[in-house]
Amino acid sequence: MKNETLLPLVAKLKACPSHDESFSREMFLECWDELRREDVSAYVNPTVPVMAALVVSDDRFKQLLDETEQSQLDSLVNLAVERYARKTNPPNKLGKLIAGIIKKEPQ
Repeated sequence: MKNETLLPLVAKLKACPSHDESFSREMFLECWDELRREDVSAYVNPTVPVMAALVVSDDRFKQLLDETEQSQLDSLVNLAVERYARKTNPPNKLGKLIAGIIKKEPQ
């Protein structure tokens, strides 16, 4: 197969509703780098994202929430992780197979 014959197929696959470009591994890494550069010092109160990360990841900060609040937060974070996984890796086996074939085709 030549790439010219596959271009219409690629365009259709990109238009597929399961294809969501607003979430990607690259975007995740970029946002994570921004979070790591948050200004944190003894004189600055933690920002909301930093405090959220601490409450989720450290038992000492989890104590700032009661048991019900901790459970709600854990549920929301798990839901976000599941949705992120679906958005960045949609369950489209046929599409992945075709994309793999297209990438392996010699130019």
